[in-house]
Amino acid sequence: MQREELLSRVVELGRAFRERGMHAHLAKLRVYYFAVQKGLTSGAHELDVHWSERFVLDWLKTLRVPPFESALRLRPRASGCETCRARGDQPWIYTDGVFPGGVRMRCQTCGETWLEDDPEPTAP
Repeated sequence: MQREELLSRVVELGRAFRERGMHAHLAKLRVYYFAVQKGLTSGAHELDVHWSERFVLDWLKTLRVPPFESALRLRPRASGCETCRARGDQPWIYTDGVFPGGVRMRCQTCGETWLEDDPEPTAP
């Protein structure tokens, strides 16, 4: 569907949401309209945004942006969960985020989160 036709359809849907008191849907549809209008969508006019305050704070801590540069401990690669190791528990660790230069790891067992450095490989 061409952008102008889609925007027209989005306006129609917005009217239907408003008439039915679907205010939460209407607010999200307004964000979608803006994204389509400004060319910020991809593929078949797709927009996938699930941002929240917690998501922003997690990334600030992960990328060590001041004043969050010390919020998460930086550990060597594959270091495991120190909290579970100290308790003698069996940790369940997963990669919670990947970014240039490292990964954010999280232990499902105890909830601890830390960063692991992943330096770029040097050329031979």
